[in-house]
Amino acid sequence: MAEFYSPFVYWGQTKEYISLRVDLRVVTDEVINITEDGFKFEAVAVGVKGKNKYVIDIDLYLPIDTEKSQYKVTEKAVEVQLWKNGVGEIWPRLTEKTIKLHWLKIDFDKFHLEDDSEDERNNETGVIEDFDKNFLYDKDKHPMNFKLTYTFLYNLFQFLGFFYIFIRLQYKFIQNGEDAKTTAFEDVGNQMMLCQMVAILEVIHPMIGLVKTGWVAPFAQVFGRNLILFLLVLQEPLIQIAPVVWYLFVVWSFIELVRYPYYMFSSSNIEINLLTWLRYTLWIPLYPLGFLMEGTVVIMSIPLFEQSNKFSIMYPGSDRYILYFPWFLHGYLVLLALAAYKMMNYMYIQRKKKLGVGFKSKTSEKKKSA
Repeated sequence: MAEFYSPFVYWGQTKEYISLRVDLRVVTDEVINITEDGFKFEAVAVGVKGKNKYVIDIDLYLPIDTEKSQYKVTEKAVEVQLWKNGVGEIWPRLTEKTIKLHWLKIDFDKFHLEDDSEDERNNETGVIEDFDKNFLYDKDKHPMNFKLTYTFLYNLFQFLGFFYIFIRLQYKFIQNGEDAKTTAFEDVGNQMMLCQMVAILEVIHPMIGLVKTGWVAPFAQVFGRNLILFLLVLQEPLIQIAPVVWYLFVVWSFIELVRYPYYMFSSSNIEINLLTWLRYTLWIPLYPLGFLMEGTVVIMSIPLFEQSNKFSIMYPGSDRYILYFPWFLHGYLVLLALAAYKMMNYMYIQRKKKLGVGFKSKTSEKKKSA
């Protein structure tokens, strides 16, 4: 019997229909059978186990309308709509029996069950008004220090985001062992993308005088991370399931668990010696690890983009390239090495400014004073 696998399937629902997204690319030889009480699918495609045969067989919770139900095969997935019979009923689960399928996931973006009530909207308005009244102004009606408040809240938001990412990764690892290293992007990918999009503000802050530091170092870090995350990991499912993504996310989030609290307290002119020491010491092992993981992702991506030609631009009517993305990635590896040297040299200089010349010199000073 030929070996086959189950692809990731994301499901959601409205009162009228069930939506399924089968996470497969380059789908060929597909056979899709939608019956009143079931959904069957098989095809040769690129998925979580590379190019293989993938099979789905689901017994549905309730009967559906087969005449209205439909599907569409796209470049990135197979989209399915299964219309409910009669007046829409909210399904507590997709399957007839209460069973846990490791490949079946909830697509929260596709759950639209009911509209917000008028009372909820009024409550939201009231919260906003209370925020304006009680937070932005003190009891004496003097405006608060917006710069201080904003920077503190920004760093708090980022800290909480990366804290969630780090804890979630560790929890999944404890729960699932080595298997968790292949689902890091699925588990925390959305949260990581949100934090990295918000991090673009760190380039803008020094430009508008909100913070006193330069913009070059934040730009290098934000640009590098976002290139890896959005142009490589997000675009290639085979990279998303690679264990290197788990290690990369752990290193990125662990660095920020110290950096953002340090900035939070610094914005309030509060210095905690231990936090300062961690801020200017942990980078010594973590930055090289981070650059190593980023370089690994780039190297793994090159053959995949050679096959897909994604982001490559050709002259019209010619087989010559205006931009060949794999060549760009080769060049980026060189830039990554230079950026690693520059960033670590920058952090070394900052460490000397904050912590002094080191333990060795302090010991020699004690000997001289003796």
